[in-house]
Amino acid sequence: MLRALLFAAVTAASTSLAQGSPEPRIVVVPFPGEVVDAGAPPAQVTPPPVEVQGQPPATNDVPPAEPGPRTIDAISPPPPPSTEPGPVTPPQPDQPGAFLDGHPRTGAFLSGPGSFTFVLHHTLMGGVGLLATQMAPRIGDAITQKNGDLWTNQDARIAYLTGTLIGAGVGFGIGAWWQFNHWISESTALFGIINGLIGGMFMAGIANLVTNNPAGISWSSLIGLELGSWLTAVIGGGDLPVNQGTLIASGAGWAAIYTLLIMAMIAPGGGISAQGFVDAMLIVPAVGAAAMWAATLKFNPSTMQIMRANLFGVGVGGAVLVISALALGFNFLSPVPYLLGGLGAIGAKTIVSLLWAEAAEPGRVAALSLDGYDARGRYRRVWW
Repeated sequence: MLRALLFAAVTAASTSLAQGSPEPRIVVVPFPGEVVDAGAPPAQVTPPPVEVQGQPPATNDVPPAEPGPRTIDAISPPPPPSTEPGPVTPPQPDQPGAFLDGHPRTGAFLSGPGSFTFVLHHTLMGGVGLLATQMAPRIGDAITQKNGDLWTNQDARIAYLTGTLIGAGVGFGIGAWWQFNHWISESTALFGIINGLIGGMFMAGIANLVTNNPAGISWSSLIGLELGSWLTAVIGGGDLPVNQGTLIASGAGWAAIYTLLIMAMIAPGGGISAQGFVDAMLIVPAVGAAAMWAATLKFNPSTMQIMRANLFGVGVGGAVLVISALALGFNFLSPVPYLLGGLGAIGAKTIVSLLWAEAAEPGRVAALSLDGYDARGRYRRVWW
């Protein structure tokens, strides 16, 4: 009886301990990429079926599904930073630079593209011009007195050296100062040289009419050289248009050509002396240049119009002169070939200037002003 009571007490204690023990917790580790709801209650674990002796264990008719393949997407690392240097942008100046007469300066000393030519021209013109004023009278005295030592002795060489250095220094200083304070284009520098030669010829011819003194003629020629060059820079401006400079130079050239033709017609009859011929050839080009400068105040032909007229005039005039002389028995002493040649040159220049329509050339209509044409596109005005 006592054994039965002890067995019952032990059994009751074991049962109470079994009911008070906490249930085991199951921790679910998610697969990478799988989302697990943390707030969901833990999954209930079904206890395995109890095997009864003599009966086969219960089996699930549906076979468990095989888990599909799981992949983890690889994240490519970022590309390394480029080591190639990028384009270097030069630092921009705080100010746009120095401007002169509406143009940006080309250097700290030279103001424009024609400044170097301008300074060099005035330097050489001053040096050579003043050298000529010292050399010409001594050569004249040596010829008159028939003493060659007068222009080659020590005093003469000192005068040559001093005159050259002084003239070159003064020319360089004035030319450099002017171009530093005024814009000088290439056309101004180029036509300054041409107009300086025309001015020097004119003043030499005027002096030769008055006196035969070599010193006076040389000094007058130097003054003319300076006047022609400086009038180009002052009146023509530092940005002299090419067409205006070409027209002035063409006027001087054609004046010389027509004077030569007239002299050739007069010379066979003995109506002109050698000094008169030389003086005319020195003076008249400046007259033609001055006339064309006055024409620029009203007319404004293009550079191509001027050059085209020059080429046709020289070609036609020269051809007519030669053909006329051959037709007269190769007689170049007759005034007829020169007269016909001059008329042919004038006619060719006039016809080409009046009837050559530049706007009719393909691709040039947009580049030219159509003010010289009427509503039907006919050439209405020329030279302005």
